[in-house]
Amino acid sequence: FIAWPFLPGITAAAILAVVTRRPFAWLDLRLKNRTLAATCALLLVVLSVVVPSILVIASIGSNVINAVRGLQSGGVTQALQEVLASHPQAQALVNHLMENIDAGQVVEKTAGIVATRLAELLGHSVSAVVQLVAMLFILFFLYRDGEQAAHFAGSLLPLEPEENRYLLERVRLAVTALVLGRFAVAGVQGVLAGITYALLGLGSALVLGVATTLLALVPAVGAVSVWLPVVIYLALTHHWIEAILLLLIGGLVISTLDNFLYPMLVGTRLNLHTVPIFLAMMGGVWLFGVTGIVLGPVIFNATSSLVLIWRHRAQGEPLPFDELIATRAPAAVSPEA
Repeated sequence: FIAWPFLPGITAAAILAVVTRRPFAWLDLRLKNRTLAATCALLLVVLSVVVPSILVIASIGSNVINAVRGLQSGGVTQALQEVLASHPQAQALVNHLMENIDAGQVVEKTAGIVATRLAELLGHSVSAVVQLVAMLFILFFLYRDGEQAAHFAGSLLPLEPEENRYLLERVRLAVTALVLGRFAVAGVQGVLAGITYALLGLGSALVLGVATTLLALVPAVGAVSVWLPVVIYLALTHHWIEAILLLLIGGLVISTLDNFLYPMLVGTRLNLHTVPIFLAMMGGVWLFGVTGIVLGPVIFNATSSLVLIWRHRAQGEPLPFDELIATRAPAAVSPEA
């Protein structure tokens, strides 16, 4: 319960420690000082992961502010009026609604909702800073004292050394597969989105494609946060065919690709069917929030590993380390790992 508030930070630190295990081992071998290597690795993570993430978030915030300013300047309102002028039936419906709605009451309620959302956003921002600090703090010690942490975790499990090594290796493979799968799917979504933007004649197709890739990495945000505003922009500028095409491609292909391709890729790496991986992801998100997209499959994989260890122990058979080697992890099954 004490550690629960920091679960996102702990999860992120563990994921980064597992994914960057080999680069850190190379750095540690060259520097020959574990503390110095951990410090350098942490700085590299900040420069390559944390800073770009902050820049992307700042860019999104800037676009939101520009959109609000556009509303305040009346430019969007004028565009909407032009659209309604070309569609008399829609304009008549809007006029009827305006005559039967108390505009002052609507504005008052809207202001209250906006104020509440802003307070929640501020709270989430403070929480994000706390999680970031916790993540960097834990990641440093996972780099520096990773061997002691693994030994301590193994000592808590009622398993033989070989069984413990097998379980930890299965968990490491699950984390690696989940992260690499996320990058692969986001890359595919970004490429498809970029091609779609280019075919629709958007001048900033490359930039929008890169933005789609970056935001597709974030489960709570996704690619829809890029292509949907573009659809709205195209509609407001009277490019109706392009807006409808992008809405169909974005909703039916780009965003839904994540729900099918990601479990397939991860399931292939973990030798599991797509259905249990999909359920593990959805159940993990239901229980743990955004971090559940990693925690769910990892817990599922660890549970299935424990059941397999139990079965092999009962039957007196050796553990199937050949499966781990076949999953492209030959170096990780050594005692040193």
